[in-house]
Amino acid sequence: MGLFNKRFRELRRSPRHEVQYLAHVDPGGTGSPFNCIICDLSTGGAKLTVTEQHCVPDEFTLIFRRRCRVVHRTDGQLGIQFVPGP
Repeated sequence: MGLFNKRFRELRRSPRHEVQYLAHVDPGGTGSPFNCIICDLSTGGAKLTVTEQHCVPDEFTLIFRRRCRVVHRTDGQLGIQFVPGP
């Protein structure tokens, strides 16, 4: 393994999946919600693109809606698939 690969090896605990989801950052009492793009997503976190970084507090609520399609129904649970947006 070369120096570059050792330096930049994947350290995340869960795999990331590249996505392009429109979402909203809700900063809570410090301001109004504003748009962002979710660039990648995992079970433990995400990478966001925001134009107003100075408006993002250390903790906030991430809101996103995705159109979904049910792919299976079993014992009170649903398996869903995200439907690609326009």
